[in-house]
Amino acid sequence: MIAQAIGGNLDYAVMLGYFVVVLGFGLYFGRFTKSTKDFFFGGQRFSWWLIAFSCVATVVGSYSFIKYSAAGFRYGICSTQSYLNDWFWMPILVLVWIPIIYYRKIQSVPEYLEIRFDKKTRVAATLIILFYIVGYIGINLITLGRTLETLLGWEVMTGAIITAVAVALYVYIGGQTAVIMTDLLQGIILLVAGLGLFAAAIYHFGGFGNFWALLPTEHKYAFSDFNGPPKFSFIGIYAQDGLANTGALMLMHQGFIMRFLSLKSVKDSRRMVVCWILVLEPLAAIATSCGGWNAKALGNNGGV
Repeated sequence: MIAQAIGGNLDYAVMLGYFVVVLGFGLYFGRFTKSTKDFFFGGQRFSWWLIAFSCVATVVGSYSFIKYSAAGFRYGICSTQSYLNDWFWMPILVLVWIPIIYYRKIQSVPEYLEIRFDKKTRVAATLIILFYIVGYIGINLITLGRTLETLLGWEVMTGAIITAVAVALYVYIGGQTAVIMTDLLQGIILLVAGLGLFAAAIYHFGGFGNFWALLPTEHKYAFSDFNGPPKFSFIGIYAQDGLANTGALMLMHQGFIMRFLSLKSVKDSRRMVVCWILVLEPLAAIATSCGGWNAKALGNNGGV
């Protein structure tokens, strides 16, 4: 059964415009792809700040706004702790991991594991990563399919297949250069939209002091309690996100490895990591969480 579309003309215009711009990026930057090095690593010619934006755009998505705005409404300022517990990975990235993959020209985690151990370990790691990637991509395609079902009335599988074909063509045409430049665009849009919403709320309340006064006391803490609440405790977030997820993301995610190898030099990696983790991630934390803070303040102000 075909679902009824709920999108309006403005929704369709925004979607069409976005896809045209993204595919246009792929077509334009595809002109600079002349070799496999250009295709996979952008010719290793990218500045540190571009890769920093690309890394943030890889981590932050539409689901981030939904997830962390909900956490911000329920728990307050501590909803930012998921983005602010990555700092201790900085020396590992700058002093250990990036120099290893850059100077040894290692292009994947399985390749590194073969050098460190043996070929059997590489094969095992490849199979595990492939299993994970198939599931990860599948979930994202189904999510986009459901979104298109709601907006356009398409069948879920139809939307997922069209999305998969469009993404494959875009990557094939533009390679890593197109991905990084599109990430820059998406990163700017996400940050401007989120921070703009926060600024609008501050203006609406008549200043930051008034906004802060409308938040409950328990919503003003930077960290949640050590072992509570059950689904958002400090130790739980630190172990699950700061240690496990972030470690796997920064050290094993193929997309991040390819971005690190797109830098001009290892020296640039230091600037990139500082900009990414100490500047852009805190901004992303505010951008993705502030919707919940704003809603809580509006509720206490009688606005909703």
